[in-house]
Formats: sequence, C-alpha cells, structure tokens
Amino acid sequence: MDLDKTKSNAGIHKNFLIERFGERERHILRRLSGWWYLTNSGEEVVLGANARMNFFLMKPTTSFAEGFNLDREIICVFSDYENFEPRTLDAMDSAARTYQNLRVESICRIVVSGDPDVEEKIKDLLKNDPESPIVIPFTYDELDGCDEDFIKNRFRKFFYTRDLFGFLSPLKKDLYFFGRSDLILEQINRHASGEHSGLFGLRKSGKTSVIYAIERRLKSIGSYFVSLDCESPSVHQLRWNELLHRVALLYHRARESKIKAPSVEQYDEKNCADQFWKDMHRIYESKKSSSTMFIFDEIERISPGTGSSVHWRDGDDFVYFWQTMRAFYQRNPQVFTYLLVGTNPKCVESPVLNGHENPLFASVPDSYVPPFDVSKVREMVRKLGRYMGLKFDEQIYTALCDDFGGHPFLIRQFCSELNRQCRGDRPITVRKPLYLAVKKDAQIKIAEYLEMILAVLRDNFADEYDLLRILAADDFEGFNEFANNNPSAVRHLIGYGVILKDQSRYAFNIESIKAHVSNKHKYDRVNLSLEDMRTEISVRRNDLETSLRDLAYKVFVLSLGKSKVKDAVLSSIPSSRREKLSGYTAEALLDAEHSPLFLLDIIELINRNWEMFEKVFEGRKDKVMNALRDINESGRPDCHAKGVTSDDFTQLRLHFRFLESQLSGW
Repeated sequence: MDLDKTKSNAGIHKNFLIERFGERERHILRRLSGWWYLTNSGEEVVLGANARMNFFLMKPTTSFAEGFNLDREIICVFSDYENFEPRTLDAMDSAARTYQNLRVESICRIVVSGDPDVEEKIKDLLKNDPESPIVIPFTYDELDGCDEDFIKNRFRKFFYTRDLFGFLSPLKKDLYFFGRSDLILEQINRHASGEHSGLFGLRKSGKTSVIYAIERRLKSIGSYFVSLDCESPSVHQLRWNELLHRVALLYHRARESKIKAPSVEQYDEKNCADQFWKDMHRIYESKKSSSTMFIFDEIERISPGTGSSVHWRDGDDFVYFWQTMRAFYQRNPQVFTYLLVGTNPKCVESPVLNGHENPLFASVPDSYVPPFDVSKVREMVRKLGRYMGLKFDEQIYTALCDDFGGHPFLIRQFCSELNRQCRGDRPITVRKPLYLAVKKDAQIKIAEYLEMILAVLRDNFADEYDLLRILAADDFEGFNEFANNNPSAVRHLIGYGVILKDQSRYAFNIESIKAHVSNKHKYDRVNLSLEDMRTEISVRRNDLETSLRDLAYKVFVLSLGKSKVKDAVLSSIPSSRREKLSGYTAEALLDAEHSPLFLLDIIELINRNWEMFEKVFEGRKDKVMNALRDINESGRPDCHAKGVTSDDFTQLRLHFRFLESQLSGW
C-alpha cells in the first residue's frame, strides 16, 4: 500500500479504515486527526498465542515536522493491555518491517497503552538500549482528553532529553550510523569479487561500527560471515592450530551445516593444515555454494610484535596460521575471503616476519577508515541535533571538521557536551560563542578521549607517535628527517587522517590532537630562545616546588603522625628562621601554594629525613640531591643574568624529567 507523502494538513486519508478499530480507539483517532494527518490504517499484529495489537500510520503537520525534524509517517501502536510489556516494541518492529521500503519514520514511534505507568516503564526499558528509536508513550486516558500542547510537550520531553550524540560504544544498528555507505559497499564488492580486504584506523574511528554494518548488509543479501575478535583472550590465547580449528568450527556454524562438526583432536600441529583443508571442503560442499567473509577484528592482537599472547607476539604462530589460510584460498578462492581490521597495517606490509616470508605481504590492501568531510559532518550533526532541538550555524560544521579532523567519535562527544550546556527553550541555535566556550570547558574530557585514541600508537607503534610529537613541536626539519627514514609511518598517519601532506610539507589535520600532543610534550620542544628556556625552567621549577611541599606533608604524616609534623619541619630549618616560622601550623608550613619555605628548605628537609623519602625516590639519594641542587641553582638571580647555555638547559631537562617521573604517583 502506498503512503501519502505530500499532504501535511491535519485530517484523515480517504482510504483510512477507521471502522476496523474499537470504539475508544476510534474516538482517539478522531481527536488526533485534528492535529495530525492519519495516512494509513495499518493492520493487526499477532505476537504469540494471545497478544494482539493494532497499529496505524500518521504524518506530522508542519509545526510538528519543523519542531522535531519529522517529515515521514510515524508508526503508532494501540496496546490496550493494563500491563505494558516489552513485546509491544516487537509489534512496532513488525510494523516497521511491513513498510521498510517506504517512507516510514525510523527514529520515532508512538505507543498508546492501557498501562497508567507506561511512561516510566518505557524510560526504564530504553535505558538498556541507547540505539533504540525514540518511543513516545501515551495512555488511553491521556489522549481521551488532551490538547495539542499536551502532545507537543510529551514529544519535547522524550526528544529533547535524549542525547543522541553521546554514544561511547560501537553502533550496532543503522539508525544513528552515518557517512560510511561507500566504504561498506566497497568491502562488500571486494568480497563478491573474491578479493581480500584490510581496514585500518585509529581507535574510535568507527572500525567496529563498520564491521557491524558489513555484517548487517551481508545478512540482508543472504551471504555468510564469520567474525573473530582477536582482542578476546579466547582468541589470542589459542595457538595457531587451535585457531584454525576455531575458524573451521565457526564456519560450520555460520553455514548451518548438518555434517559432523570439526574435531579439535584432529588439529595437532603436524596435521592441522591438512585437516583444515578437509573440513573446509566438507563444510562448503554440504550447502549451496556461497562465499563466506572471515572478519578478523583487532588483527594486531595476533600479529608479531604487538600480539597479546607471547606465541603470536614473539613466536611463529602468525606465519603458520596465515600460510594455511592463504594456501587454502589460493586453491579454493570461491570458499572465502578475509577482512583484516586493526589500527596499523604493518602485519600486511612487512615482507619478512620473524625470519619468515610474510604470507600476507602484498595480498591484502591497506585501506583506511576515512575521516568525515564537512558535508558528512553536517549531515550527521544537523540530523541528530534537530531531533534534540538543536540547530547549528553553518560555520559550526566547518569548525567541527577543523578541530576534530572529521573524526566522528570526537565530534559526537563534543556535540554531546554542546547539548549538555545548551540552556533555554528548544529548538535553539548553536552559534560560535557557545561553541568556543564549550571547547574551552571540554578540554579535559576531550583530552581523555584523545589519550585513549593515541595510546595504541604510543604503546605499539612508537615511530608514528614520535612523528606526531615532533610535528606538534613545529620541528619541521626534524620531522622531515625522521619521515624520510620512516615513509611507512608517515603513510599510516596520513591514512588515519591525523596529518596532511601538501607537496613536501606536513600539517595536522586534527587540531585537537596537535594541541593535546603539544601540551603533553611541551617540554620536548627544540630550538628554544633564551627567554623560552628561562620560562620553561621557571615554570617547571615552581611546579616541582609545589609537588615537593605536598609530598613532604604526606610523607611526614604517614611516618610520624600529624602531631609531630611541625617539629620535624622546624628542626630542618636554620635556627635563625625558626622563631619566625614557629607561628605557622604544620599544614601552613607545607602548604602547596602558600608555604613560607624556600626550595632550598625543602631540599634540606628531604636530605635530613631521607629514610622517610627513600621509598618515594627508589633509594637514589645522590641522584635526587644533585638534581634538586642543580635546579635550585638555576633559580638564582645571577644565573638568570648570565643566561642558560644549551648544555645546561639539556641537563636541567633531564633532572626535571627524572624528578617529575618519581613524583607522578604521589
């Protein structure tokens, strides 16, 4: 049945069969037709032996359409049961499947229930499914006597309080998934052509969401797939022969084969390759011919150098496993392809691994999850924002793309913060002043996300992280020199969308990553002026002094008890100053910000009470004292007058780095 896609005035379509509903429901439908356009009378949905519900479709009028970004028919379900149950949502899903190829609103549904507590029950139910559509609940009694404002307020309550930006987990459904249709189609087409694929990108770049989307697409066209999460100990703790058995077993399940499942006892190291061939042939031939996609997510967890278990990281398991997989594929390309997903494509780029030829070398392309361009950022932010009562000035989309480089996770988290800080009645427009204010306020939260995203580079791919650190310090000469010796690392960073290359010049594509790395490594900058060196020494010296006062108070309290701290401190101070300081409390003497003690006093205090501090500094008294005294000397006026040599500055940086690392846990 075709749906009316044009009329937006309130009323009832001429083909709407209102007589098929009960008397009370007909009364509600006539009331709704004063504010909405009832387009389709739907049908009865039968769930199980006893549950029966009716649904219909109606289209919002102009005021609703503009206020909530709704321009399609909405599924509405009548459920007259006195106790609302989750199966009512199943009725909505059933109705949605009936009209899945037509213009039915996917993000919003309405339920009219006989349960007076339906509103709270809907809220509780949807807390466990953040990707669910927005369900607007009403009771029969409410719609019997309400007006249009009541309905609008209920919509506002459920639309404008929902944060559609703040998803932290990968998206498992299409509803809030944006901007990757071309990438998904490319992977599906490569599989259909019998070609392997590689998909790489930084953490939270959307790789797992893309995997879910590929799986949904394959399922919809009747194709088989097998997914393995290599980050799971149940995968990476398997030896290569055991993983081959796991692959064959999962293949058997995916194909729903009726033949005997592969037996792990037959997969010893000497015979497993032959057994794998036999099992894969048997399973393939037991069903209708169709290729299967094997998806290996987090492939670096079973790769040399980065594997989570020693036999993958330092052993030859990777080589033996992929020798078997590739050999089978070369003789039987119709049976399967594989998609390797991870952060870094090193496992398919290196010609040699652990002294063996890499079986994956030059056989899997190293494509990347691309960042969003401005148009895709606009599509995602504009659509989700309008559902939440947020409109955005056009310049905001460009700012989001510049600051976050088209990284969808970072953009969504920042927009979540924008939503949280928006005040006033909605709809409301987000303009530049609010954007800049939130950008400043959200620095700490965004820094946490950036640290999580970059951690895998810092921990596993040091060359790439070092290149970011050098470029963030604006050391272009050093970057180019390093890049010339590490072309693959530069290629990866460009693939991630973190940096850009223009002719022979490089720059950050994600400004927030540049700011984060620059701040994190602000004391690694090179080619500083004399004034910059003095400033760095002064700032780090003051920060160190503050940390040492705080440390001293904690150590004395733990070692002596609070009542004895003051005497211990004063006994370490020159006698000529003790009387003047005797009026201070212990807390005031060692106050981190306002202590009357000098850095030299703190140094002497640590020196005289070393037995209390040696655990903090790992027993390295000579090194600690030398570093502290050199730093104290650097603060003297005569040192500032004569300047700081490059060698002195380098040595002071080493001192600061050592002491800061020792104090970081306190």
